[in-house]
Amino acid sequence: MERRTLTGQIDAARRAARVRRVPDKDREQAEEKSARREGDDAATRSDGDEGGAAEAAPARPPRGAPVVKDAGAEGDAEGSREAAQRVAEALGVGDEEEASAQAADEAAEAAPNRAARRRDEAVARRRKKKATGEELPKDKNARAKELLARRREQAAERRPVQLLPGEMVEDALSRMASGAGRWVKNNFHIVQWGFLAGLVALGGALFYMSRSEKEEAASSAALAAAVAADRGRVLAEDTRSDEEKELDVTRTFKTAEERSDTALAAYNKVVDEHAGTGAAILAKLGQAGVLLDKKDYAHALDAYSAVVSSPLAAADPDVKGRAIEGIGFAREGKGDLDGALASFKELEGIDTKGYKELALYHQARIHLAKGDSEKAKELLKGAHEKLQAPSADGRSFQFLEAVIEEMLRKIDPAAAPPRAMLGGPKGPSMTPEEIEELIRRARENAEKKAGDAQK
Repeated sequence: MERRTLTGQIDAARRAARVRRVPDKDREQAEEKSARREGDDAATRSDGDEGGAAEAAPARPPRGAPVVKDAGAEGDAEGSREAAQRVAEALGVGDEEEASAQAADEAAEAAPNRAARRRDEAVARRRKKKATGEELPKDKNARAKELLARRREQAAERRPVQLLPGEMVEDALSRMASGAGRWVKNNFHIVQWGFLAGLVALGGALFYMSRSEKEEAASSAALAAAVAADRGRVLAEDTRSDEEKELDVTRTFKTAEERSDTALAAYNKVVDEHAGTGAAILAKLGQAGVLLDKKDYAHALDAYSAVVSSPLAAADPDVKGRAIEGIGFAREGKGDLDGALASFKELEGIDTKGYKELALYHQARIHLAKGDSEKAKELLKGAHEKLQAPSADGRSFQFLEAVIEEMLRKIDPAAAPPRAMLGGPKGPSMTPEEIEELIRRARENAEKKAGDAQK
């Protein structure tokens, strides 16, 4: 009987405990749902003050706090708990269950709920915003619009502006100068050695030019002395006064042989001491002329041939024409009329005024020497017609024209034009010998012009 009574008391105590704990569980679930709703509202709300946030959360007791009940109910519950406790102590299980329940209640009381944490975080964010002086805009898109406007302003500021032509040139020059300066700094040792090499090269070039100028001056002076001797005057006795000698500085020689020897020695000196220069080539041409006058036709032919094959003859048609004419004279002097005729035909191809007519005259002489007077007359008429043709330079070959007319009179007096009145102290006409002398002087003048051009 007593055992039944004890069992009934234990069951009653357990039912009382379940009745007491069920309201606590329901309360916790309700609190969690309310905290979840309040936390969502606090996260989406962008403005408000701390007081509003605090007022928005309803005041409730912390988790695990006992629910306030009326005095009667509390007394009944207290009595039931005491009875259950006594029964549990009698069974030996009350202390452990009570300790675990108490520990769970303390852990629940220590951990704050989610709503409280979110509320504290929102308050901290608002305090931070107020401290920095920035306020959230009421319009959610205001911040995005402001950022978009700033980006547009920055893009407009970075937009390149078209420069003027002068500014573009200045900019290009400044860029080039800056790049050159950087390159010089990075390659200073190369610039230094390059500068030294340039100085050495410049010094060598100046030295070479100085020596070349001195060489040209010396060769030109020697050539001028040789030409002066070749054009010297033959006087058995110079009876001129000192004043006349000062006015006319032409060298005088007692005999033609002395003049030829002096001129030949001067030409040989220029050829030997200044070989390879333009002055040496012209000296070779003068040397050949002196040898021709001395009737040394073999050496004269060699000298003229050397001049024809020189670079100066290839560049100067007048030098080449004089050399070809000299070859014809040398061959004629040796008795090679066919060779002389070939040389004079070659002279006809020189593209300079007067050489074609001169070549026809020499060909006519050779044909006349060979006995072909008709061919000679034909060539002389052709040369005379060419000389009579109007020219912008006028009649500049009167001596050659006079020689051609004189030869025509010898061959066929009827084919020659009337004798021209040349005038002068010797009468109205000149002998063929005098005309030949004039031609020789004309040739010498041409050689002089060639020498002056080389200087």
